[in-house]
Amino acid sequence: MINFIAKKYQNKYQILQVGTGDSPLTIPFYEKCGFKRSGKIKDFFVKNYDHPIFEAGHQLLDMIYLSKRLN
Repeated sequence: MINFIAKKYQNKYQILQVGTGDSPLTIPFYEKCGFKRSGKIKDFFVKNYDHPIFEAGHQLLDMIYLSKRLN
């Protein structure tokens, strides 16, 4: 799916950006797909959800942005 989106939009955009929780599962996945960390919103999940969110036993706190160059 990521490769499809990257190829489809490589002539229209320069960067593909995603945001995800600070999870031990999703960040390594995106890094394996060629994304690099590009930003963070501290306490995003704590401030924007009325309940704690957990993934793989880890409470999500920060929103992590990752970017991948398309060309």
